[in-house]
Amino acid sequence: MTALNSWALTSEADVKESLGITGTSQDNLIRRKINQATDMIESYCGKNNGQHFKSTTYTNEEYDGTGTNQLILRNAPVISLSNFSERNTTENDNDWTTIESRDYFVDLTAGVIDCRFGILNYWNLYKVTYVAGFTTIPSDLAEACVMLSCALVESASTGASVKKKTQGPKTIEYYDSVQGESLITQLGIDDMLQRYVRISILPDK
Repeated sequence: MTALNSWALTSEADVKESLGITGTSQDNLIRRKINQATDMIESYCGKNNGQHFKSTTYTNEEYDGTGTNQLILRNAPVISLSNFSERNTTENDNDWTTIESRDYFVDLTAGVIDCRFGILNYWNLYKVTYVAGFTTIPSDLAEACVMLSCALVESASTGASVKKKTQGPKTIEYYDSVQGESLITQLGIDDMLQRYVRISILPDK
């Protein structure tokens, strides 16, 4: 039996409600497809392995210096930052000094550390331990996962790609391909996900 991943973007109950399913015979399939839909959405939004929308602790992430006074974290929004350290040498030695919190500010929403000093331009010179993500998944992000999960469940249940589906007053007609990003686009959830797409902007060096 498949367990629902702890970082899943929606619940089994919400997907079953949207599908009109009251029994338990498809529970395992539904959990599998929620996990798959979550992975597809996170990948579409630029998340890498181990990076999730759900609140996650990122321990000792290493960052190159930027030659500016900013460090852009790989995940946002930031809930808390517990350690920001600088390597004591430009060589690959595990020798670090904690940077005092009074020497930097954290833009929690953007996931940016603004320092009161210049960040040296060397490889893997800084490391950060922090918690980022959502403690409660936003409703539009959760609903996008419900819609994608439903489409995946229906395709798997029939053994064929769903060509047309009516949801209330709206009729969705799919193209032949229902894999990956194309299905996200066909369902119209790409617009829902747009504000969650993480664009990495590196400061000028």
